[in-house]
Amino acid sequence: MLVLLDTYDDVARELLQSLATADLPVTPVVIRYDGELPAGGLNPFVATTGLSLDGRPVFFDEIPVPPWAEIRQGKERFAQVLLDGTTIARIHDEPDAFRQVERVEWVLADGTLTHVDHWDRYGNLFATTYYVSGAAHQTVYRGPSGAQVEVDHVSRLVTVRETETMRVYGSLAEFVSSFLDQRGLDVQSRGGQVLINSLSHPLFVMRRRGGPARTTLFWQEPMPKDVPGNMATELEEPKALERIVFPSEHIQRKVAERHPNSALELAYLSHIGQFAEHSGAEPARAFTLTSSDTMPMLQPLLEAFPHVTFSVAALTLMSDKLHAMARHYPNLEITPRITHAGIRDELARAATYLDINRGGHVLDVVKAAYYLGLVVLADDAVAKARDQALVVGSVEDMSARFTEATGSGEDRRRLLDTLHTKNGPLSTPEDYRRVFGARSSA
Repeated sequence: MLVLLDTYDDVARELLQSLATADLPVTPVVIRYDGELPAGGLNPFVATTGLSLDGRPVFFDEIPVPPWAEIRQGKERFAQVLLDGTTIARIHDEPDAFRQVERVEWVLADGTLTHVDHWDRYGNLFATTYYVSGAAHQTVYRGPSGAQVEVDHVSRLVTVRETETMRVYGSLAEFVSSFLDQRGLDVQSRGGQVLINSLSHPLFVMRRRGGPARTTLFWQEPMPKDVPGNMATELEEPKALERIVFPSEHIQRKVAERHPNSALELAYLSHIGQFAEHSGAEPARAFTLTSSDTMPMLQPLLEAFPHVTFSVAALTLMSDKLHAMARHYPNLEITPRITHAGIRDELARAATYLDINRGGHVLDVVKAAYYLGLVVLADDAVAKARDQALVVGSVEDMSARFTEATGSGEDRRRLLDTLHTKNGPLSTPEDYRRVFGARSSA
């Protein structure tokens, strides 16, 4: 089965993990290259430029810079390249990584952005995006093959330049479609099926290719409002899709109610294979990773559950407010400047994760806690990953849920099951094979 992904992100990882758990043979093709591919995955930019994906990441102090320039890391989230005291570039790390370079933004003395170098997780400077008047104008992908791929962000043309030839494609969809043909991945003509997870480029590619409608959309995004336009078009008059799979029964019902006469099959499958066995945790221990000292529910919980240890950590130094609370409440442990190893230890020890802090989602820790098998409870006012948490709106409701989370093993297992099935029942590998298995070997 061909799995056509827009980009290799967290939801793509979830989907591939589910297919692997179900033992379904797949060929992943990632349309946009952002610096990483799944094992066995293909990408038209990587293949054309001949990039090798067996190296290590480049760190911030290994970036090539002009003579006499220096790299300096200050309080900012990025490092700076300075020449005669003037900033000429900003080095940005990958999210959730330690000083592994994702991109380098080169600027003029007045701060005007000129171009951005893109680095992947294998140590390759794989592309450069050039800017005109603050807007991306062109991205050029290069590699050891000598070929380069140019993407014009204004005309949308994709140009492949080699030593003696030049090929121009009218769109990214045309470029990707040609790549599939070159690799012999026209599985539809052989009775196989294609699985996509986006209504963007993957759908455009399959519409362009035409042929029998044997494409399944695995919809992994929220749908707070109406059915998206591209989905509604397929529901009313299918051009590429034969089926849409939803990991949320609520969204599946919503779409079915809006389009009761659609010829498309609407199915439900939860993600599978993503939960770790969380054994050895301390039932009376809760963990929170924060970038803020504002946690309205923390003090009431400290007072209501004196037998529970509340561990609160931050990647940075902590405020006097939290230090004062730790001195006052013996069941509060605080850890300023916690390391990644320290975070892993805390997630292994705690049975409950409390998403009660204001501020951003630090290191995607809420999702990590969910997949590691912790009971995740979130304050509705600050919840950062609602699909991976039991969200409550008051201190009273939080206390009731927390009592279950720290109670008997049976109470905790029941609460964990409630969390894991909030979007629908848990699917099995057999469910996946029933939906995809009939044509998966093509």
